[in-house]
Amino acid sequence: MSSGLAGSPAAPSVSVIIVTWRRPQHVRSCLESLSALTVRPDEILVIDASTDDETRSVVSDFPEALHVPFPDGAGRMTTSRNMGLLHATGEIIAFLDDDTVAHDGWLEGIVTAFGDRSVGALAGRTCNGQPGESAQGVEEIGRLLPDGRLTAFFAADPGHTINVAHGIGANMAFRRRVLGELGGFRDDFGGIGGTREDTDAFLRVSALGYRVVFSPTAAVDHLGAPHVRGRRFDARYRFWARRNHALLLGRNFGIGSKHFRGWVRAALVRAITAKRSTPFRAGAWAFVESSGIAAGLLSAAMKGGWRAAEPRRRDSVGEGIRAHLLDERSDPSAQGAPPLEDVE
Repeated sequence: MSSGLAGSPAAPSVSVIIVTWRRPQHVRSCLESLSALTVRPDEILVIDASTDDETRSVVSDFPEALHVPFPDGAGRMTTSRNMGLLHATGEIIAFLDDDTVAHDGWLEGIVTAFGDRSVGALAGRTCNGQPGESAQGVEEIGRLLPDGRLTAFFAADPGHTINVAHGIGANMAFRRRVLGELGGFRDDFGGIGGTREDTDAFLRVSALGYRVVFSPTAAVDHLGAPHVRGRRFDARYRFWARRNHALLLGRNFGIGSKHFRGWVRAALVRAITAKRSTPFRAGAWAFVESSGIAAGLLSAAMKGGWRAAEPRRRDSVGEGIRAHLLDERSDPSAQGAPPLEDVE
């Protein structure tokens, strides 16, 4: 498995990690799209939390892909991503959701962007099949606003690679050394599948002094498969979304920051004043969202503090990931490379 551009002497090797749980047909479509690329990755890892053999059987049809069973990853996408890091060998590590289909040129877009050594992380264009999405929000892609809100618009096409504050977990890539320095992803963002764990990684990359970029040529279609349990935007999702966003801002900027204080104040107002079909429904939703904000405030105070927390993960899991990813024997790009602190 190699690729014209990615296989050239000066180009980095690329590992692709696909996390899945009981969605074998989507895995098949994703792997088919990777197999059809003109420039293909050096390694594909499918981290499978399923307890049946359906996904294993699908992966066996693709000799270039490695099936990694991980039943403890059911409903824990970030933990599964970290498991993938312990198997990855590439100098660039890309992540695709199992319900994405890569466009031809996807890998070239990634490799080209990482040719700039100041780039530590990349978000790729993630299309949803909606009319006009390529132009919608083209000036607002992946921004962190002063009041702590995030913009998305990851289906937009700005026509060239741009700097952003954060990206989308369905289609993202990182320099191996940078993920090693971070100690992998923080996996305490709760809820099935988690929310904001991808944003957290991008913000931590920036905290190390690296650029985060958005590449419109590193494009995929996002099919939006249903969750195995629950529904997107149900009460459970809303609680965890509010809790995780508060934790994200508190840990990366501090609970004393304008980002955190502005977002909490505005989120509480929105939760209390939002119009619903009945007063009971309005009260129930206000309770769910306010409880999530309160839980996030408590978590942020415990895990962060008044000021921003250290971006590097220092627990045993983080140290294990760091040891693997920064091992020069498995990361050729680390040999002779400058310390991360020297990157401007």
